Amino acid sequence: MNEAGPLASPATLEALEFPSYLRLLASLAATDLGAARLSAAGPARDDSTLHRRHRLFHEASRLLIDGRLVPSFEEPLGAVVAALGARDTELVGVELKRLAAALGSVRKAARAIEKADPECPELERAAAELGDLGPLVRRIGRTLDRRGRVRDDASDRLVKLGGSVRRSREEIYGRLREYAEGHKDDLAEETLPMHDGRVVLLLKAGSKSRGRGLVHRGSGTGRSVYFEPLAVVDSNNQMREAQAREEEERRRLLRELVEEARAAIEEISRHLDFLALLDALQALHDFAELCDARPIEISERHVLKGVGARHPLLEPRLADLRERALGSAGHVGEVVPLDLELAAGTQALVITGPNAGGKTVALKTVGLMALAAQAGLPFPAARGSCAPRLAGLVATVGDEQDLLQDRSTFSGRLLRLREAWDAAGPDSLVLLDELGSGTDPEEGAALSIALLEGLLARGSMALITTHLTPLAGAALERDGAACAAMQFDASSHRPTFELQPGSPAGSEALALGRRLGLPGEWLDRADELLGGGQRDLRRLLAEVESVRDQLRRRKREADARADELEQALAEADREREKLERERVESAARTRAELDAFKREIAGKLRGEVERMREQLEAGRKRGLAGKAVERLFEAAPAPEVEEPEGAPPAIGDQVEHRRLGWKGRVERLERGRVEVSVHGKRMRCAMEDLRVVAAESPAEPPPPGRATVPDAAAVTEELNLIGHRVEEALELLDAYLDRALLSAEGDVRIVHGHGTGRLRKAVREHLRHHPAAATARPGRADEGGDGATVVSLRG
Repeated sequence: MNEAGPLASPATLEALEFPSYLRLLASLAATDLGAARLSAAGPARDDSTLHRRHRLFHEASRLLIDGRLVPSFEEPLGAVVAALGARDTELVGVELKRLAAALGSVRKAARAIEKADPECPELERAAAELGDLGPLVRRIGRTLDRRGRVRDDASDRLVKLGGSVRRSREEIYGRLREYAEGHKDDLAEETLPMHDGRVVLLLKAGSKSRGRGLVHRGSGTGRSVYFEPLAVVDSNNQMREAQAREEEERRRLLRELVEEARAAIEEISRHLDFLALLDALQALHDFAELCDARPIEISERHVLKGVGARHPLLEPRLADLRERALGSAGHVGEVVPLDLELAAGTQALVITGPNAGGKTVALKTVGLMALAAQAGLPFPAARGSCAPRLAGLVATVGDEQDLLQDRSTFSGRLLRLREAWDAAGPDSLVLLDELGSGTDPEEGAALSIALLEGLLARGSMALITTHLTPLAGAALERDGAACAAMQFDASSHRPTFELQPGSPAGSEALALGRRLGLPGEWLDRADELLGGGQRDLRRLLAEVESVRDQLRRRKREADARADELEQALAEADREREKLERERVESAARTRAELDAFKREIAGKLRGEVERMREQLEAGRKRGLAGKAVERLFEAAPAPEVEEPEGAPPAIGDQVEHRRLGWKGRVERLERGRVEVSVHGKRMRCAMEDLRVVAAESPAEPPPPGRATVPDAAAVTEELNLIGHRVEEALELLDAYLDRALLSAEGDVRIVHGHGTGRLRKAVREHLRHHPAAATARPGRADEGGDGATVVSLRG
């Protein structure tokens, strides 16, 4: 985020409240570095820079879902960097600890970026440029304690000197306690205080039996003195010398640490620049969360659209932030969002309407939104808001008077209009407030119309507020220009702050005066002095406004009915989808129950067939294959199963076309239409044209009343299922395993191929529960590999 470039002059930035907007953003920063970066934010130099800012914002917003990127640093970090860069500035330990904490935060954030899912490529690239400052951070941690003091164990020499100091102090304490035992009556208190770095006694003033020693000075009250017995004078001297050496060692270690940090100043600066970037992105995310803001999308040329836009200095959700950042909460009530669009052949919009009706706020909101779009900063507006890339932006708002420059209000305004004239071009936006005011209305209107024509001729986008009816009329007559009005409620005599495209509106100065409580006789006389034409114009505008109100009410009613209809249709679609899901689920449950029943009966039949085969073999061996064996195969006639007439088909059912007679298998159901597979071809028809029929048997059915044993002699050791659908393949597999079981095969190979893996998975899952399969395993390399499954049959 670079400084504001030549896109807009300082006067324009001030007119649009851009510095105040930046102060709001900066106040959310966790560090002074992030705040400084946001305070200097400005339009991006080129499209690639702007697009990168958008990507960085969105990546940081995703990361911040899992926690903060930068902790709060109450003390400044910029001063630490400045002190490192200045050799004549001495750093203290607490500043190095602050630096180490900041570097540690960068390292932690870089790890979070590296592990992010989804990935954050822009932040990853920025983090990848950082070197390793881990050794410096660890040395700071080993050398300094949490208060920034050199640790007692920071070096072997410091440990040794600390031990010497402690031993001297303990020796002094021992001797002083012995002295105190013999002079209890002379003690002012029993503690052993420190005085000028020496351990002493506090004796009563004028005590006679204190013995030989040094009297340092009296206490503040004069009732006691600090006394050092002669027996501890040498020990105190030794302790002071050891303390001096200890302190010198601490200073040496701190100097070495500072020098090591200064040697890495470039890498430290890169780390702190990255920290400032993360902090700024975190603050922008917090701002967006506070007021539902977002980066404004960049549109094509001459397309500017504000959807639900609110100026940050009026947004009620930012009142506390304004109080903290600007010293005043300002507006705290609800605001009417602004909807405005310049597009589709309209490059200039002239806004009229009542005084205090929101014209200037609309102009400032659009201008600040356009600036935020150029800088890639979040702005309080709904999705769909957009602004084009601009080469120039000029805004004139308020009084341009400058007494020091001997410049009147109107002359100052003319100079700003000259700036707008010079900046006009295909990629510029001109915002002019109260154009034509401050001079004779006729001359003001002439200047304003000429300026509007010049802006249109140069292809510039423009937003102009005015009370001049001729200027509004000119906008209606010129190609590329249009008119809009801030709305006024005639019944309450109050503005609604809503912008309505179309015909111009009156200024309603007299209505405002009555609302503000101006004297009635004054306003009544003013109304009399208005010319007939002016009164007729006001009446015409009132009628137009009344028609607009009616149209708006009808539109709202139509929109409400459309919303209700849309909701009803959506509810109907949801109900239909719910019923369809229930139908599909019911059909699936039914098929599953039928399949389970089929497997159960098939298993029982296979067991019974196997038992009969064993009895037959035993009878043959005994030569009893006559009538007794025949009676073994006696069976009751199979009952006929009637297909329910008119049952709706389900996926997998065999069906017959009622009129054409062809048969096929149901593959798909969708809204009363059925997709049927007929000899490999797909056909679609209405559900009522089909009836469910029994599945055709691949072989002639056995005569009623006789059970048959499948032909075991035709069974091979391999079944090839490649090319079959899953349902068909599983039916073929069941039949094959029945025959293979009766033929007393040991192992058989099922070839299903690789493909998508769906057939392989279905076959192996089916075999896992099949009563005929003892084991099933993937084939070896010589058996077809994973494209085949080898099954060991039960004996």
